[in-house]
Amino acid sequence: MLQQLETFCVVAEAGSLSRAAERLDLSQSAVTRQIRALEHELGAVLLSRTPRGASLTPVGAAVLPHARAAVAAGQACRRVAAEVAAGRGQRLSIAAGLMATQYVLPPVVARFRALHPGVQVDLQPIHQREAIDRLLRYEVDAAVLASPVQSAQVRAISILRDPLLLVGPPGAAAGPVRLAELAGATLLALPAGTGLHEQVAAALRRRRVSCRLVEHPTAETIKTAVALGVGVSILPSSALRGELAAGSLSGRPIADWPGATRSIRLLLRAEGRPPATVAAFAALLRDHYRIAPARDPALSRRPSVGSSED
Repeated sequence: MLQQLETFCVVAEAGSLSRAAERLDLSQSAVTRQIRALEHELGAVLLSRTPRGASLTPVGAAVLPHARAAVAAGQACRRVAAEVAAGRGQRLSIAAGLMATQYVLPPVVARFRALHPGVQVDLQPIHQREAIDRLLRYEVDAAVLASPVQSAQVRAISILRDPLLLVGPPGAAAGPVRLAELAGATLLALPAGTGLHEQVAAALRRRRVSCRLVEHPTAETIKTAVALGVGVSILPSSALRGELAAGSLSGRPIADWPGATRSIRLLLRAEGRPPATVAAFAALLRDHYRIAPARDPALSRRPSVGSSED
């Protein structure tokens, strides 16, 4: 059935049996036979044929996302089988937000590599939408994000609640601060479109606080600018551990913003049991950040990495 599903996905994208046949390097009659066999298997008509091409029926539109997921899973199986057969061993691919990649994941990745030296860990720092797309296309094994995700195809495991602090130069006033005190200030922020920028901007709008937002590409450039007195910023505490300990920056809690925190989550595909490498990595994340294990049957047992249970 997998080949039939692949053909169905290509026809849906091409909008034509003939164009799909060209892409697949098949005859149009072969494409037609595969579509009819799939429709017979499912007991429903998936495509409406017209002189102008082929369009999805309501059933076809409902089946298409699942067909794409099945095709992506099949391609992932082929890729993993080829890698192992070629002696490249196991791989753990994780898509993550940039700040999670820089500040949340490194100690856990280092510990995982020490415990499982035969597993290659691949971190992909990208925006939330692309991270979820890659997860559902089976291009990565998991995602670590701070932004909430609403999708029945994904399940989230809480990893860390990361408080947001007002960041100032060393020697700045101590104690809680209110957002209203930022009126007219220069506030250094990550680029628009990032989760933290939108979270901060929304909080300022709700409290009708007007300040000058100046975008910087990374948290590191923001911290350097704050230390030089260019302005202040709002950053998660995980990004400030070293500077606060050294006294090179100051950090103050925000008293009038109850939601001044980021909830870091590990995201997995909702279906099935995750591979042993993913379950082991999730366990290390929970242990490192002292999160009680989730009551998730897919993660309740921890098969050893390299076992046959996937």
